[in-house]
Amino acid sequence: MPGMSNKASGLRFTVSVGNLPAEAFVVVGFTLHEQFSSPFALELEVASAKPCVEFRSILDSNATLTIWRETEVQRVVNGIVISIEQGDTGLHQTRYRFSIRPSLWHAGLGHRSRIFQQQNFLEILETLLKENKISDYAHALRYPHAVREFCVQYNESDLDFINRLAAEEGIYYFFEHQNGKQTLVFSDDCAALHDGPTLPYYPDQPSTSLEEPCVTTFKRRESLRLSEVLLKDYTFKDPLWLAEFGDDARDTEHQPGRYFHYDFPGRFKSTQVGKSFARWRIQALRNDAHQGEGASNCPALQPGVRFTLENHPLEALNTRWQITQANHSGQQPQALESHAAGTGTIVTSQFAFIPHDQTWRPALLPKPRIDGAQIAIVTGPATEEIFCDEFGRVKVRFLWDRSGRTDDSSSCWIRVSQPWAGPRWGMSAVPRVGHEVIVEFLNGDPDQPVIIGRTYHASNLPPGKLPGTKTQMSIRSQTHKGEGFNELRFEDEKGQEELYLHAQKNMTAEVLHDSSARIDHDENRRIGNDRRQQIVHNDFLQVNGEKRDRVESDYSLTVNSNFHINASNALLTEVGQEIHLKSGTKIVIETGTEITLKAGSSFIKIDPSGVTIGPTLNVGTGSPGSGRGWGGRMPDVIPIPASVPAFALNPAQVSAFKQPRAFCEECERCKQQGCAI
Repeated sequence: MPGMSNKASGLRFTVSVGNLPAEAFVVVGFTLHEQFSSPFALELEVASAKPCVEFRSILDSNATLTIWRETEVQRVVNGIVISIEQGDTGLHQTRYRFSIRPSLWHAGLGHRSRIFQQQNFLEILETLLKENKISDYAHALRYPHAVREFCVQYNESDLDFINRLAAEEGIYYFFEHQNGKQTLVFSDDCAALHDGPTLPYYPDQPSTSLEEPCVTTFKRRESLRLSEVLLKDYTFKDPLWLAEFGDDARDTEHQPGRYFHYDFPGRFKSTQVGKSFARWRIQALRNDAHQGEGASNCPALQPGVRFTLENHPLEALNTRWQITQANHSGQQPQALESHAAGTGTIVTSQFAFIPHDQTWRPALLPKPRIDGAQIAIVTGPATEEIFCDEFGRVKVRFLWDRSGRTDDSSSCWIRVSQPWAGPRWGMSAVPRVGHEVIVEFLNGDPDQPVIIGRTYHASNLPPGKLPGTKTQMSIRSQTHKGEGFNELRFEDEKGQEELYLHAQKNMTAEVLHDSSARIDHDENRRIGNDRRQQIVHNDFLQVNGEKRDRVESDYSLTVNSNFHINASNALLTEVGQEIHLKSGTKIVIETGTEITLKAGSSFIKIDPSGVTIGPTLNVGTGSPGSGRGWGGRMPDVIPIPASVPAFALNPAQVSAFKQPRAFCEECERCKQQGCAI
């Protein structure tokens, strides 16, 4: 054991600040707090012969604290000055206090909201560090880290965002200081740690009295902690996927019971990510299941370093241990002009440790929540009015997004709520580019937006002219890349009730069984071109009043069987030029009283009294007249619209359509030649 004398230990502290001379400040004392996944905090108390220092030349400049033992460097801490305080001024010295942090501290200033797409953790991290002017960083990752389809930094600082993503991915970080600079190191496995000093165990001795670096206090603790974890989530792309992944702790020999942790949502959408998140979660929840604290006079103990303990009476503890947290303090009172002889430079360290082969994981951090709905604008390529994917999802620009992107890269694909959503049936209306929509977030998660509604604004006004058309309800679309619209409108003004239907071009209706319509007053129909109808079976028309037809050109009627006309009073036909009747076998004209054929002044009259011919009868002379013959035209082939493929029938509908066809009693009598008409 080294001597216990109060002789000088050879320790000394120096500091360099910015471009100031090395002798500008002398170190009076310091405190240094370090832990995994957190910026270190160095509070430095110095003295200077200068009674007034220009703060502007020091703030945000580099500062380096060096701990020496004789001429050998024991520890270097490099950072930036974030705060300076001027203290008392004595006869020859003025005291100052510096707060020093790593460059990463800059990332904690302010907060912002923005979107990252199709990037993994390292790609997002690189962007954040570059924006914060951090170039000295490294990563030692053992495990794969998946690409994030949509990742939102929402009202949080860059530092909070880094810490949150790193915790989700099971990644921790620490700082290395050498050659006057600090390096930020990210890792997901304890293999990235460095082996540090071997320290003897000298208990019950104040570390301030020992010159040799050693451990004076070593306390080891085991605690009951969770032993298994189960995470569950959901993805609409595979709604039947169980999406459940769990992991068990492998170091639970010291605890007899099993303790379970369940979480939903688990923040994953794939098997690989689900398994990894479950493993990292249980490890984070058990960070302190095997933990200890100690005291030392060795400033080299820091997160990211293992040390080896020796000389402990319990041999099992004489092994390597991993530092997770350290608090150092140093005093150099002889730097002050008022120093009294008898006390020298000292360093004390309090540290926390875990087994050397355990990977420390950061605890899962709360994710920012978006409370309530937000307004967004639908976006798409400059050439598109409607832009969606196979699920009817669209992209939007959130009002808080300052990226300026208004094209198809503005956001991820976002699902759109519809009134109905069945398997290939329901309702679908895709929001169009430029429309204003209302966006909610599942479980308040910024990474899971869903469109729940649409709203009008000053540039997109409702149909009609409100409030004048307030009694109207309408569904009105707009022609894609053109002028026009389709519309279904309901007018509810008393006395003017109306159902209005407008088709900009074609209208197709498909009825798989019966179609019925009842009109209690007039029906008016105008067809601007042709009308074609095809009736596969029978056509029945009953007019209780008068029926009038007018044809401006030819009228062709073809009957492939019998043609019956029944007039209760008179059948009157007037033709401007010619009537031609032709029969393949016979023509029978039958009347109860009289038949008259008249041409000019000649006539033939047949009545019960006989046959009268006049005024002249020519027998055996002349020749028969002739007509034009039948020149009618068959109707055009009627195009039958293809069946609408949009909706599948359910089993009950299919069964109903397979039943025998409904029939009309009169039609059946006609087929059996029993119809009264």
